[in-house]
Amino acid sequence: MRFEVREFPKHLDGTIEGYIDALNISRERSTGKLQTISSLKFKPMPYQIEVARRVLFEMDVRAILADEVGLGKTVEAGLIIREKYIRDELESALILTPASLTIQWKEEFEDKFGLKFTIARKSDDFIKNFVISSIHLAKREPYRSVLRERLWDMLVVDEAHHARNPGTQNYELVRSVNSKFVLFLTATPISNSLKEIYYLADVVRPGIFGTYREFEDKYFLDKRGLKVKNLENLEMRLEDIMIRNRRRDVFAGFTERIVKTYMAEMNSEEKELYDDILEFARISENKLRVIAYAKAATSSPKTVAKMAWKALENEKNLKIREVMLRMYRTGMDSQFSKISLLRRIAEQLDGGIIFTTYRETLNSIIGELYDAGFNVFEFHGGMSRNEKNIVLSKFRERGGFLVSTDSGGEGLNLQFTNTIINFDLPWNPMRVEQRIGRIHRIGQHRDVYIVNLAYRDTVEEHIIELLNKKIKLFRSVVGEVDAILGSFEHSFEAIIADILMRSSNKEDIKYKFTELGTTLENMRSVYEKVKRINNETFSKFTLGVIETA
Repeated sequence: MRFEVREFPKHLDGTIEGYIDALNISRERSTGKLQTISSLKFKPMPYQIEVARRVLFEMDVRAILADEVGLGKTVEAGLIIREKYIRDELESALILTPASLTIQWKEEFEDKFGLKFTIARKSDDFIKNFVISSIHLAKREPYRSVLRERLWDMLVVDEAHHARNPGTQNYELVRSVNSKFVLFLTATPISNSLKEIYYLADVVRPGIFGTYREFEDKYFLDKRGLKVKNLENLEMRLEDIMIRNRRRDVFAGFTERIVKTYMAEMNSEEKELYDDILEFARISENKLRVIAYAKAATSSPKTVAKMAWKALENEKNLKIREVMLRMYRTGMDSQFSKISLLRRIAEQLDGGIIFTTYRETLNSIIGELYDAGFNVFEFHGGMSRNEKNIVLSKFRERGGFLVSTDSGGEGLNLQFTNTIINFDLPWNPMRVEQRIGRIHRIGQHRDVYIVNLAYRDTVEEHIIELLNKKIKLFRSVVGEVDAILGSFEHSFEAIIADILMRSSNKEDIKYKFTELGTTLENMRSVYEKVKRINNETFSKFTLGVIETA
């Protein structure tokens, strides 16, 4: 397939004069206003709009977005891309991101910006115009050669610190992509030395700092490159390519998260059902099906039964059919221990939002709470916008419990309540964070209460242990989980499914989760160290879009 060849910006001739000339041209044609704001489905924060404006009209759309974690760099990138798109100045975009974040990027761009991207899984996907790929896939052949054959209008590299070291495959990949515009997103541009800033900047704006030796001589006060000289000059150069907003400058007094987890004891039928699902995991070769059944088992027995019955018709493997039939029978006959626990907890609360993944479970929760005399409201993705608005109005006015699926709760801002109950947990930590983000966001003036329900001695208990104690998800700043898990080459869900499929018994599962927990603790420790280095280094500069306090 042939692609139109366009002229690169002048600054790509590798000279200081070239990029200054390009900046002046960009500023001259700037209106200073974003056309896209009025058509968005949400309201961006003022500082996010200002970041987009500066990148578009003052930086020639080649920039490092280095806001501290939790300030919405994805939203800033989305504003920039959509603005170029509606101005007919962008026809293609490639987003490179850690594997665990590909789906999150796709959903964010569709929900917030109305832009449809394809997640690359095969070579032909890279000839499409709007593509999201894990950087792990993109750096391998034949994918790498295919994406390098064309000129992209926009390259976005998320968690760009994974591509800051020359000589690595990640660095060589992003440097070799032919792109008119470039956005690097990272809250931690520095890991061990200021030299990493040089290499990131040299991809974004070739030649901005001259040669590496010139950069080192001019700005390094020590051999390691952690102590800086010529601060004013370095800050002036960085202002042309980097924006870094700090949480303390954007907002103050963000409320606390208070977490409580309750364990439900499985009855004999639920234990039998769970054992069947573990057997299914050991004999199945389909990771997605293992994930689906194991997640459903921690939600409700009838959800599992419904899934098993639907799958039986097309299942050819006799051993798997036998297990599925047992799962169906046991699931249909079993009582529901977790829902009884929910009822007791609800009696101690003033109301809140109850999240579940499944409609079958949602229906059971609605019936249980209604029979107990609570105000209860149904909320799911099958409802029209008008129906949702009516339900939310009633919930806000009358109180009680809003029972929602994940799809129902997408895009909602519900700061008027401050309690969330996770009846079952998604295995994707980012989805858990999205649930919490419905109520714990800018504008929430009360502490937020997060209640988790889990079946004891199941994979759900292990996951809560990992999320709560190892990576501290429930108390983290929004976005920190992305930064910690971004080093994984596979999704968190796939890692857990692999544990279930490779384990011979429950003790083996527990041991492998302990190993995973140790890995996560180490990853968080490394992240905290890098975060500290970046905060100390960039505290010397004023690179935000707003005045510091």
